[in-house]
Amino acid sequence: MPAVPSAGSFSIVILIDIAQLTDEGRRVVGEEPANLLGLDGDPVVSEAGPIRYDLTVEPAGDKLIVRGEAEASLGFHCSRCDKFFSTTVRVSSFLHTYEWAEHSAMLDVSADVREDLLLEIPGFPLCRADCKGLCPQCGQDLNEAACDCSPATDGLSPWSALDGWAVKPASKPAAGKPQADSR
Repeated sequence: MPAVPSAGSFSIVILIDIAQLTDEGRRVVGEEPANLLGLDGDPVVSEAGPIRYDLTVEPAGDKLIVRGEAEASLGFHCSRCDKFFSTTVRVSSFLHTYEWAEHSAMLDVSADVREDLLLEIPGFPLCRADCKGLCPQCGQDLNEAACDCSPATDGLSPWSALDGWAVKPASKPAAGKPQADSR
């Protein structure tokens, strides 16, 4: 995952003017450059387009409720075949509350939009669900063509050492004697 910049290090901000807020709330739609996500130098994911958002701010007593959607176009390296592909990550249920007293003029939701979008980045990005990956012997992209490598026939796998492992049942303590503490 990318390094997390401090809250004050954003050069791009999503500000909502609270002075224009009515009792019914206020809809805010916009787009900001994707560098808000702070993905510079990340080897797996990069910005591929702007961050788009459609948010509604509503007063609720001494709180401000912000709900809506946000999305960002991102580029990834597939975890199986290492090809670059683009997709859109979406937050379809953005929901945060803020203290009205702390945000009397402007409300900055940048950090929360950023965090919610970063949480949607897959930990194991795939270019497609049925990606076959690379041949572990020759490196051929198996999505493009099969390779001439023969599958391992020696029967040994990293797990073969466990094939003969047998679990022995724990012995029961003699009647009336306490069992030793296994810590």
